[in-house]
Amino acid sequence: MEKIIFRPGFEKDLKIYANIRKATQKKIDNILEAPMGFGEPLKGDLCGFSSCPVKKSFIVIYVYCRECRLKGYQEIHRCPDCDETPDETITFLTLGPHDAAYKAAKKRTLR
Repeated sequence: MEKIIFRPGFEKDLKIYANIRKATQKKIDNILEAPMGFGEPLKGDLCGFSSCPVKKSFIVIYVYCRECRLKGYQEIHRCPDCDETPDETITFLTLGPHDAAYKAAKKRTLR
């Protein structure tokens, strides 16, 4: 993996949900090993992002640049550094209970 980005707020999420840190780290490691196809593609406002369950209703939301570009989502997200960001970049947006994670991901866009 060339580059891993934790968006502002993700590290705070890790501190808040420290009780599932080990499970979260395991999922992050799994995503880093095989980012395409590991998570579930999201729809609507979050199309181009993927989610992965950590424990029961806890999920991590991320985007893999190669997949985003292959599916043409870069026009939707309009990341300011898209042209300079390597394909092998994974950006972790948020972690938390299902509904809260979706709300946070909408606020923590890539722009």
